[in-house]
Amino acid sequence: MVPPHRPLFAAVAAAALLAACSDGDTLLIEPPPPSSLTVFPTAAPEGLPGELRTLSFKVALGSTQPRDVVVNWRTEAGTATPGEDYYDASGEAVIAAGELETAIEVELLGDALPEAAETFHLRVSTTANAAPTATSLLGTIANDDVDCSAPYTKADPNRWRVAPGADPLNYAHRGGVIDFPENTLFAYGEVAALGADVLEMDVYQTADNELVILHDLDVDRTTDGTGNVVDLTLAELKALDAAYWFVPGEGTPHDRPESDYVYRGIATGDKPPPPGYSHADFQVPTLREALERFAPYLINVELKPDLDGEGDYERLIADELLRFGRVDDVIAASFVDAAANRFKEVAPCIHTSVPLDQGTGLVLAGLGDGTIPPVPEHVAFQVPPDTSQISQVPDDFQLEVVTEDFVADAHAVNLAVQVWTVNSCEEMLRMMALGVDAIMTDRPVLLEELLNTPPAERSCD
Repeated sequence: MVPPHRPLFAAVAAAALLAACSDGDTLLIEPPPPSSLTVFPTAAPEGLPGELRTLSFKVALGSTQPRDVVVNWRTEAGTATPGEDYYDASGEAVIAAGELETAIEVELLGDALPEAAETFHLRVSTTANAAPTATSLLGTIANDDVDCSAPYTKADPNRWRVAPGADPLNYAHRGGVIDFPENTLFAYGEVAALGADVLEMDVYQTADNELVILHDLDVDRTTDGTGNVVDLTLAELKALDAAYWFVPGEGTPHDRPESDYVYRGIATGDKPPPPGYSHADFQVPTLREALERFAPYLINVELKPDLDGEGDYERLIADELLRFGRVDDVIAASFVDAAANRFKEVAPCIHTSVPLDQGTGLVLAGLGDGTIPPVPEHVAFQVPPDTSQISQVPDDFQLEVVTEDFVADAHAVNLAVQVWTVNSCEEMLRMMALGVDAIMTDRPVLLEELLNTPPAERSCD
């Protein structure tokens, strides 16, 4: 017996099929276009001997598909040795119809040796309803066996200094405040791809003691939320749109037409992400997520005040950096001397910059015929071109900081000179002429364009 609703269903289905016809004679139902599929490079601590650890590659679609997406994968040796550092493997990962993400997990073999990070490759292919943005990804097995009890002894040469006459490092300040939605994984991914040398990020502690990347004390300027970071949990922060107020080329103005906020809604799933990224790349990231994603890149972590007063903030950051073996390819910086000094106490081996009060005394000591005394515990000065950018300095007492004499004095004691925040073409060229080691900028795209131009042809015209 035919159910009474069957004729109605058949009529609706027939109408849908007829509507899908490409002409009067041929029935054609167009499948949905394939989605971009991204497998993200990642890093993980190796673990101790006998400890069960995995390195998990995140796999994300740009948009859902009506059919399962199957990702075929296999590992391939790099500097890591199969059977010694990780288990060589292959398999399939499935993103179910209507879903956006899955993961590929590779088992690691830990040890207790203080060795350099090691890598392997993950090769991927997929079904026709997804188009991979890359078919080879890097897995980094981080060294988590560093003994950080001994004080740092500055090496010669200092890796943060550039050779005389060489170009400075392109320091992407917050990932490029003007170019990209600041302090997001999307911003860091973009500046890394264009050639920036150092990813600069600010770290706050949440109400539930997680470490997140955000510049301000509160979330109001950059996200669709409100409140202080220290009062919000990680889950509450992850629900926010970190690109909500960003306008390309302008930063975060709050008075533009809705259409100007081109990345608004990606974090919340209302828009698809650009190929190569996921919705989560537009949320507030954690420090761990950045360390997992950007293992091959130099990183600068700015320490903020320990607002909860419990004193564990600096240790949490130090532990996270050491877990990923980030010792001499990271700088922990702070304008807060107390935070810088506490960090140095818990992690004396990690590279650090001179904090504000100590740096002020050293700058003043080097004026005129003076010289800067040795500063063996730090690797760099992070200073503005002049004191007008330092809110603690009164308006009636302004001083030019970065001069030819200052650069020479800093280099004489093997300290790199990293200058912030330089956004104009003219000032970038002036800093290059003074021989600084790094330029921190909200406009890393502009700086990279200058650095990719032969020196004799560089111009601001």
